[in-house]
Amino acid sequence: MSQQMILHGIEAVVLGLAVGLILWMIRKHSPGSRLKLWILLAGIAGASYLVMKMFGVSEESSIYKIALAATIILSANTILQVLNLLLWDYLLKKQGDIHIPRLIIDMINFIVLAIVAVAILNGIFGVKLTAFLVTSTVLSAVIGLSLQDILGNLFAGLALQMERPYKVGEWIGVGEEEGRVVQMNWRTLTIQTRAGDHVIIPNATVSKNIVTNYSRPDRHHMCRIEVGMAYDHSPEKVKKIISGIFDKTDGVLKKPNPQVLLDEFDDYSVNYDVRFWVSEYHRKPEIENTVRTHIWYSLRRAGLSIPFPIRDVTVRTVPEDHDARIKDLLITEIINELRKVELFELLNDEQILKLAESSSKQLYSKGEVLVHQGDSGDSLLIIEDGKVEVYVSDNSGRKTHLADLQEGDYFGEMSLLTGEPRSASVSAVSETEVIIVEKYGLADLLKTEPLILEPLSEMLEKRLEDLSSRVVDRAIEEQEREQPVQRDHILGRIRDFFGIR
Repeated sequence: MSQQMILHGIEAVVLGLAVGLILWMIRKHSPGSRLKLWILLAGIAGASYLVMKMFGVSEESSIYKIALAATIILSANTILQVLNLLLWDYLLKKQGDIHIPRLIIDMINFIVLAIVAVAILNGIFGVKLTAFLVTSTVLSAVIGLSLQDILGNLFAGLALQMERPYKVGEWIGVGEEEGRVVQMNWRTLTIQTRAGDHVIIPNATVSKNIVTNYSRPDRHHMCRIEVGMAYDHSPEKVKKIISGIFDKTDGVLKKPNPQVLLDEFDDYSVNYDVRFWVSEYHRKPEIENTVRTHIWYSLRRAGLSIPFPIRDVTVRTVPEDHDARIKDLLITEIINELRKVELFELLNDEQILKLAESSSKQLYSKGEVLVHQGDSGDSLLIIEDGKVEVYVSDNSGRKTHLADLQEGDYFGEMSLLTGEPRSASVSAVSETEVIIVEKYGLADLLKTEPLILEPLSEMLEKRLEDLSSRVVDRAIEEQEREQPVQRDHILGRIRDFFGIR
């Protein structure tokens, strides 16, 4: 065995060991098996080349040239993959927070490999490309025409990734399509619509359309809702009612401030342009639905109507006492609910009737807040239908669930009788109808029937003792435990609140 064969054999063994060592070192740090594969292929090609040299295979043979060419091209590609990992992914992306589009990286790799391939063809196989390039004009034209759509999409994709009008994860609109960007590649853009479908748009189409990026310059997006109101309603009153719903709506930003603008005078309505901002664009339909729902319920409770075009005229006879009948029916319903409240058990029929005549019924939608923690209050609410959740919030905004109340339960008795601020918030879990007993109605009753004041305070004290089963406000329970002397002053506090001596 000659010295040259031994030398090439040692080189092949060293190369194999080096490849094995590299594969072992990157077994945990490689982004995947792709780099390992290229290193392994380059090592096999290099070892094959060295083995051929060791056994004296002629340098003019085709198999020798193929082995050498494969070693060079695979080694070049492996070096490029390592540079991609170190330069693009680590130094620029992770350390410098500079994001280079993948398409540009792939283009650079392609150009480098093309140059290496041309050098191999010219240097190893002796192929003269000059004559081929000069005589292939017709072939190039045919190929160019056949691939013009693909090439158009390719260069459009390259331009889009250089300009970066959007990136993966952002919400955009392209023509009539709208969705979240999930993939950008050489030829197409893929977005995921709200329906969960993937829409694949050629890059050339994207470059020819107006692209709206809903995530830039920041994630604040303005939503607009049109509301038509009857001409009889004061614009200031309408604006005040609609503006009041935004603090109760999850997802609506407080800054920028929501706006309610009088937009136009239509044939049958005064139209208002309601504007508010959201930061979660993917929730836009859900938040707009909630805002519209809250507007409807708020306007209904305020006695305001949303007009609609009249298409036909229906003539019907209404009894003269129609309104009186409806009012009597409402009062009867309220009386039935008041009779279920412990505090009012001592009232006779006449007193209950007086209280019912000053009370009202209101309807709340799911998610609306009936009372806010810390707000001043002077009313008691009885749940006639539906379900509510009682909770308290700390300074950080963290909510603690206290109780769930449903039909027949009530809350706010301390606020009604003593003016105590609301010590918990109550929100509707489902559509909820409540009867509201106001202070002024009870005040009129106490002025004419002062003898019921003391029994009423005793009922309230009993109510406080039975918080575990019936009361809404557990915060009051804790307060009462810490300050037991306060119960002795309930009667005095009721007298002070209603101005009775």
